[in-house]
Amino acid sequence: MLRWLRRLSDMDLALDRTMIPLGSCTMKLNATAEMMPVTWPRFAALHPYAPAWQAEGYHELVAGLSRALCEITGYDAISFQPNSGAQGEYAGLMAVRAYHAARGEAARDICLIPASAHGTNPASAQLAGMRVVVVACDRQGNVDVEDLRCKAAEAGAGLAALMVTYPSTHGVFEDAIGEICRIVHDHGGQVYLDGANMNALVGLVKPGRIRADVSHLNLHKTFCIPRPAQRDRLRLRPAHPPAPAPRTRPGQENERHSGPGTVPPTLCGRATFRVSPRAGAGTPASARAPGRRWACRTHPASRS
Repeated sequence: MLRWLRRLSDMDLALDRTMIPLGSCTMKLNATAEMMPVTWPRFAALHPYAPAWQAEGYHELVAGLSRALCEITGYDAISFQPNSGAQGEYAGLMAVRAYHAARGEAARDICLIPASAHGTNPASAQLAGMRVVVVACDRQGNVDVEDLRCKAAEAGAGLAALMVTYPSTHGVFEDAIGEICRIVHDHGGQVYLDGANMNALVGLVKPGRIRADVSHLNLHKTFCIPRPAQRDRLRLRPAHPPAPAPRTRPGQENERHSGPGTVPPTLCGRATFRVSPRAGAGTPASARAPGRRWACRTHPASRS
């Protein structure tokens, strides 16, 4: 049996034998030590109609993870709904569309995407009903700020969002990221900061600090990769004391339950987005309300 299993494993790709191509981040980044707990019956076999008082451990797990992710990213709230990185992108873009619609600007449907962006960015934008306009990159692969400025001006009242990866797909921290966000905001758009490379930011930069509005995070990519050089730089200090988990006493089982479709939370990934009203196009950044950012978790089977 052992020899048979070994032969099966040898048929697969592995980092110690070859380069793993795009689209396999789950396979190469989820270690066995992280995957084993999700198979434990007491963790993974909670009945979807179990009363809330029997699921207090889950409430504590979700609340604690939410507080930590808010502190790490600088966002205001987290949602654990999408089940993949691509779903996180789609959910964030749909939130952007709903945000514009709520402000009476439903006609905003242009999504600016740099030529160097990950392939799922334009795919997600099109699925969300947006028109994709490609922004040029310079010779170093960074976003061409002048081309972005021109494309944003051309889009005008039709600009919905910019999708940008930071650090970029080729592994560079773009110096102009602050200016990029300002240009989009000045034209009434929202900034979707792809969090696929969040591992490089943890403890150093918070997306909320650079005025990003929407992100998704793949937690397996962000926290399953060793970063000993940065390990001691991160100190989580929640702004508020932990909120108590909701309690339901025995005998109240029919009043509150986890609900149908409840999925055991796992440390995998998530997306974030801000949906509160913002001042209109052309309003200086200093005059805009800070807004709230929201987020959603993604499952291990997320894209690279």
